[in-house]
Amino acid sequence: MNSHTLKKYQSQLRKLKNKQAVIETELNDCKDRYSKVKSEIVEVQTKINDLTKNNQLIVSEHATVRLFERLYDFDTREIHKKIIAEILPLYKKLGDGIFPVNCIGLRAVIQNGVIVTFK
Repeated sequence: MNSHTLKKYQSQLRKLKNKQAVIETELNDCKDRYSKVKSEIVEVQTKINDLTKNNQLIVSEHATVRLFERLYDFDTREIHKKIIAEILPLYKKLGDGIFPVNCIGLRAVIQNGVIVTFK
């Protein structure tokens, strides 16, 4: 092997070792950032756990609807039929949007063919 080739390889080796050192520094930085984020996750999860353990109770909207159905004898299927019968012709013409629903005195918000709320 001649000296020119040897110098070429030695130079290449130095460059690779420098690259390796840079990558090692970046890797250590990533490990540090990973550890910090992991600690933050544990901290936030602990706060969530603390909040859920303090005997707070939430009633879901679904449970409230079922309560109205059972306690006040609401027939949601009948209400749905009335609403759909009233706004379906307009929806078929215009698609998604906000439509008045006279039978309930509100406006229905329709997104992707689903009534998502009333205003």
